[in-house]
Amino acid sequence: MIVKRKKPQFLSYLEDTSNIKGKAKILFIPESQKELVNLLKKASAEDMPITFSGGGTGTTGGRVPQEGAVVSLERLNRVISINPDKKEVTAQAGITLKDLEESLSKFNLTLRVSPTEPLAFLGGVVATSASGPRSFKYSSIRNYVKAIKVVLSSGEILVIERGKIFANKRNFDFQIKKKRFKFNLPSYTSPQIKSSAGYFVKDDMDLIDLFIGHEGTLGCILEATISVQNLPLDYFDCLVFFDSDKDALDFIDEIKKIKECNSFYPCAIEFFDRNSLDFVREDYSLLPSANCAVYLEQEIELPEQQDRILDYWCSLIERHNSSIDKCWFAEDYKNREKLHQFRHWLPQKINEFLRQYRQEKVATDIAVPDEKSRDMYYFYEEKARQSGVDYVIFGHIGQNHLHFNFLPKTHEESFRAKGYMLEFIEKALSFGGTVSAEHGIGKIKKPHLEIMYGKKHLEEMARLKEVFDKSCILGLDNIFSKKLLLKHR
Repeated sequence: MIVKRKKPQFLSYLEDTSNIKGKAKILFIPESQKELVNLLKKASAEDMPITFSGGGTGTTGGRVPQEGAVVSLERLNRVISINPDKKEVTAQAGITLKDLEESLSKFNLTLRVSPTEPLAFLGGVVATSASGPRSFKYSSIRNYVKAIKVVLSSGEILVIERGKIFANKRNFDFQIKKKRFKFNLPSYTSPQIKSSAGYFVKDDMDLIDLFIGHEGTLGCILEATISVQNLPLDYFDCLVFFDSDKDALDFIDEIKKIKECNSFYPCAIEFFDRNSLDFVREDYSLLPSANCAVYLEQEIELPEQQDRILDYWCSLIERHNSSIDKCWFAEDYKNREKLHQFRHWLPQKINEFLRQYRQEKVATDIAVPDEKSRDMYYFYEEKARQSGVDYVIFGHIGQNHLHFNFLPKTHEESFRAKGYMLEFIEKALSFGGTVSAEHGIGKIKKPHLEIMYGKKHLEEMARLKEVFDKSCILGLDNIFSKKLLLKHR
C-alpha cells in the first residue's frame, strides 16, 4: 500500500476537469485487492469518508474529495483475460482505456464504445456509465458490461453477472454467498434516452445495471468483464462545413432516418457551432469560413464498400448545400489522427481557458428526445445571446446531446451564466430530457438532479445507498447531498 500524508504529495488528486478543488487528509494507493478490502474495513470501523479517484478526466467533481481519504486504483491496472472467441475482456478497474485498447488490438479487437478520454480508468467509465463520440452507433458502456466485481465498504466482495439477478417490479430479494439483500428501488423511472442521471432504475431490472453509473457511492468496482468488437477493416472521418444551421440540422436528421431504416450509418456524429470553430481557429488556421460543422466517423467492413460509401456521403453532403471542396476527408491513419485531435482539442482548450481565468465549468450535459433536438438548440442560441457571456455549442448531436459551455472570464459572468443554466435545465426537462446524458452528476450537478427528480426521489436514492454502504462513507456528496444520509441515520 502506497500512502501519502502530505497534501503537496497528492494535490493532483484533489481536482478533475471541472476545476473545483477538494480537500483530503490522506491518499491511499492499494497494490492488491486484499489491501483495498482491508482499507475499507478499517475506514468503516473508523467512520472515515472514502472518495475513489479515477483518471481525473471527469467533468463533474465526482473524484474530488471534500473530506477524509482519497483511494486511487491506479496500481490495480492489469488485463486479467481476453477471450477472442467470446469477444470479451476482463480487466482491473485501474487500467486506462488507452492501455486496454493496446492489449485488445493484439487480438484484432477494440472497445468501440470508448469514451472520449483515453486516460480514463475502466472502473471510472463503468461507474459513470460513460459514452463518447461513437455513442450514435454503440450507445454507452452499459450495454457492454457483462460482469463486475465490487467491494462494499464492509469489505464484502460481490461478483455480479448480467442476466443472473433481476428485480421483481421494484423489489430485489437475493443472496450472494451467505449475504442476503432485500430492498425496494426508488419510485422514479430513468429517462428512455441517453442518460446517466442518478441510479439507473426501472421495473424488473438487472442488478448489474444498478452499479453501472453509481459514481462510487455504492461500492468500489474492482474488475469488469466487457464485450468488445472486431476492429473494422477500415474507416474514414469527415468534417463537413455548412453556411447555415438549418442545412446542418437537416443533414443530421437525414442521417437519423438512415439509422432507423437499419442501413449503414456512421458510428459518430458530432456538431460544432460557429463559436466552436472560431474558438480553435488560431490553432487550425486552415479552417474555412463556415457557420457550423458536422464531424462523421464511418466504418468500412468490406473492401468493396469503400468507393460506394464515399460516393454516398459525397452525394448526401452536396444535397444539403455543403461543398465537397471545403470538407476535410481523412482516409489514412495520419489524417484521421489529425481530425481526432481536432475533435478532442476543443474541450481541452475550454478547460485551459477556464483555468486561465480561474473559473469553474458552467456547461450542460443535457439530452432531449429526437423531436425536441432542434428546439433545444435554438433555445440555447437565444438565451446565450441574451446572457452576454461568451459560449460554444458542440457535441453528440446524433443523440440530441449537445454540450453547451459558457466561457466566463469573471466571477460576475460565471454567476450570470449559472442562472441561465437553470433555464436550460427547466426547458430540457419540459421536453422530457435529462440533466446528464454521459458525465454523471458528481458534486456539481446535485441541484440539477433535484430539479429533475425532486427531493423525495433523492431521499429514496439515499436509502438505497445505505443498503450497500451501511457505513455511509463512500463517495459522499456525489449524486445527492451528504445531509440526506445523515437525515436517515
